[in-house]
This record gives sequence, C-alpha cells and structure tokens, in this order.
Amino acid sequence: MLLLEKAQSNRATVWLALSVLFTARELQDYDYKWMVLLLKESGMCRDEIFLILDEQVAPALSANLLYNPTPVMDGWSEEEIKTLVMKYLAKKPTLAERLVPARLLAKWRRKYIRRETDRLSIELDIYSQREL
Repeated sequence: MLLLEKAQSNRATVWLALSVLFTARELQDYDYKWMVLLLKESGMCRDEIFLILDEQVAPALSANLLYNPTPVMDGWSEEEIKTLVMKYLAKKPTLAERLVPARLLAKWRRKYIRRETDRLSIELDIYSQREL
C-alpha cells in the first residue's frame, strides 16, 4: 500500500512539474530549475518523464495553449493538476485518440512546446552531470 501511494505521489509531482510547459507565458531559467528539481525528486528516469508528458499531461493540458481564449498564465495548483490529469485518464478516448496513432498525437502536441521540452532536456542533462 505504501509503495502504491509513493508511486502516485511521484506521478503527481511529475504532473505538477510538467504542467508549467502548458502555461501561456514565456518560461524563465527559474521555471526550468524548479521543474528539474521536482522531476529529480520523483526518482523517475527521463524516458518515464517524457512518456508521462506525452500520454498524460499533454493530452490533459494542451488545450490551454491551443483552444483557450483566456489561457492559464501562472499555472495550476497541485490539486487542480491532479484533478485535470485524473479526469483525462478516466475519460473514454476521443475519436482522434482512437483513430490517430498515439505517437503521431504526441508529436503533434509536442510541436507547440518543442522549445520548452528541448530546454528541459538540456537542464535535465546539466543536473545529471552535476550529480556525477
């Protein structure tokens, strides 16, 4: 039971960190440093983190950047993120999600945050090199 709770807590930490990528503002150095600290705190590897981005966070939050006439600028609370992502995970797949291969949907969603994910990758690398 404790292991499951820890895993859920780690996943929620990753959701919160990655949610910043979907705010409608220009991210600063401190945003990336904060994200990296939370992501490292989760204990997950880069592949797990980016899989969560593609399969959970981006589908749940990308509408903020694409379709929202008044997008969220400063981010969401941890509880809001949990609610939004859990709501997405609990719903039935959309028609697009049923017809379009997942990797193509992920590629399309990442197109809008490419600069931010590239910078996040660099910051994760820098952090990992410091740990060595």
